[in-house]
Amino acid sequence: MKDPNAVSTHRPPAVNGVPGESLFRQVTDRIARGIVSGALPTGELIPNEDDLGSEISVSRTAYREAVRFLTAKGLIEARPRSGTRVTPREAWNLLDPDVLHWFFSTGVDDRFVHDLYELRLFIEPNTARLAAERRSPEQLQAIEEALTGMENHPPFSEANILADIAYHQAVITAACNPAVYCLRNVVSETVRWAVRQQVAHGPRPYLTALADHRRVYDAIAASDGERAGAMMRVIVVESLHHTLSAVRRARNHRIGTEK
Repeated sequence: MKDPNAVSTHRPPAVNGVPGESLFRQVTDRIARGIVSGALPTGELIPNEDDLGSEISVSRTAYREAVRFLTAKGLIEARPRSGTRVTPREAWNLLDPDVLHWFFSTGVDDRFVHDLYELRLFIEPNTARLAAERRSPEQLQAIEEALTGMENHPPFSEANILADIAYHQAVITAACNPAVYCLRNVVSETVRWAVRQQVAHGPRPYLTALADHRRVYDAIAASDGERAGAMMRVIVVESLHHTLSAVRRARNHRIGTEK
């Protein structure tokens, strides 16, 4: 039976368990990044095998699998007598971890960051409050173990990031709401990406956030739902502030180097 507290180690797609730069992954990433970056606008025909062949090696099987995969995620659709075209952004499954990964890898604007964090503000303070009211001893232990992992590993290291993700997943699990649990991946992928953006800020803001994670845990342990929700809101709002700052700094640096 799958452990509901297991840390997601999701990465971009691989076909039939084949990791790395499989043809399927190359074709899928090439088309998807073109779509989410705006290089392939709504209504545009997606590149065919010959178009992609000038950049990467493409097989017909890999191309067809990629088309099916991207269709399932809402990025493209096949139209009778019109070909396979990019769908409007409203049709995209923005909660899908792969779609989020493609956005993060092509560069996000302030609006998208705000949208993601607005969603986190809907989810996480409420799940922290519910966790304080509903958590089992085992679920509380899972939160504590993840917090200990955050404390014991250097800030921004891969082990630290995985512990951070495990912490947020454990809080969501402890809310004991299967519908909310389905949203855990969008939180996990956003946490993973946001922490990596914040490296340039140095350890001081991280240590402040770590202390806030401890306060959320203490509130959940004390069954204080209001305090748990309030402290989780602080974590999300502060993360938004630092993430936006990091994204803008990187954007300004990129613009400066392009001049």
